[in-house]
Amino acid sequence: MNEPQQGVPEAGAHRLPVSKLRGVPQMARVRLKSLRITTCGKLLAAAATPAGRERLAAATGIDPDLLLQLVRRADLARINGIGTVFGLMLEALGVDNVARLAREDAASLHQALRSFNKEERLARRSPTPEEVAEWIEAARALPPCVAEEPVEGD
Repeated sequence: MNEPQQGVPEAGAHRLPVSKLRGVPQMARVRLKSLRITTCGKLLAAAATPAGRERLAAATGIDPDLLLQLVRRADLARINGIGTVFGLMLEALGVDNVARLAREDAASLHQALRSFNKEERLARRSPTPEEVAEWIEAARALPPCVAEEPVEGD
C-alpha cells in the first residue's frame, strides 16, 4: 500500500475552506481556525495520520471520530466534481475517501449512485457514468494522503 503523502500542497481543492465541508460544527470551525487550520489542505496536512489526528484532537478538544470524518471529506474534496451532495452520496455508500474511490468499478458505482439517488432524492440529478469514471481515474492518479488505523483482521 502506498504511504500517505506528508505536507499536502495548498493547491486546487486544498484551498477549499474547511467551513465549506458538510457537517463541520461551529465549535470545530472556531477551534481549527484558532490553530490557523482554515482550508482542506491545512486540515489534511495536520490530520492525515492517526498521530496527527490525535495531536489535533488534544489541541482542539474536537472528537477524534469527527476529525476523521472531516479529513475523509477533505480528502474527497481533492476530486474535481465531487461537491457536497455527491460527496454525501458517496459517503452513504461507504466510499468516503480517495483510496476507496480509486478501488471502485465505474459502472457498479454509477449504478449504486443512481439507485441511491432515486431512493433518497438528495441530488437533482445523479452523476453521469462519465463523471463517475473521471472521479475514479482522478482518485487513482492522486497520491494517498489519509492514513487510517488498521482494521482488525487486515
